[in-house]
Amino acid sequence: MIKNIHLLEQVAGAVDPTALRRAAAATRSAPADVRPARVALCTALPGVLADPRFGAVVLEWFVDAAHQARYASWLAGQDAAAGQGPGAALRAEGSHLVVAEEHPMRGLDWLEQRWRDGGPKLKHMAIARRAEGLTGSEFSDRWKNRAGSVGTTPIPDPAKGSAYVQNHPLSGDGLDWPFDAVNEVYFDDLDGLRARITWFAENFDGKGEDDLVSESWFVAVREEIL
Repeated sequence: MIKNIHLLEQVAGAVDPTALRRAAAATRSAPADVRPARVALCTALPGVLADPRFGAVVLEWFVDAAHQARYASWLAGQDAAAGQGPGAALRAEGSHLVVAEEHPMRGLDWLEQRWRDGGPKLKHMAIARRAEGLTGSEFSDRWKNRAGSVGTTPIPDPAKGSAYVQNHPLSGDGLDWPFDAVNEVYFDDLDGLRARITWFAENFDGKGEDDLVSESWFVAVREEIL
């Protein structure tokens, strides 16, 4: 699927989850053949992983690129007509948009059950920019081949989570996204999420990955389907 990934920084030290929930839910007012197939609000958990750059992440799923383009066109029309259409808070100061193709790398059955069951889930997310000298295509290929490891070091099972998703930004003329990678690792409980955070704190210092990423940020979130 294709995803709109809205990354909202902690501008002025806070993100208002209530306002974001209202803005994200408002996008469902689009016509049936235009609105996202699914919308989720991911709220940062600074008590679990301190000082996140991003206070929230809003995700919108589309069945294909044409579906996403219809939605973008509808949204632009709403903004032009009203000056501030549905979901305007998602495009406010400190918000970054990445439109990406979703690649579930592990736990597809678990994810399908997750969408059926609904309810909140816990995730560890990483947002990155590619290493200097890599094209977008080269980065994507290298990233896929590194799934499940950091450099040459395998990630242990307790830190792998129940499902792992890579989101690769769409490529093409005129497309220039602020980040080159967004991943999502799902957990059934807080202990599993903390195990991953601890492992990365002890094993990831950028070395061994400097041929892949130039900058990266981690955030622990609670995901809620809207």
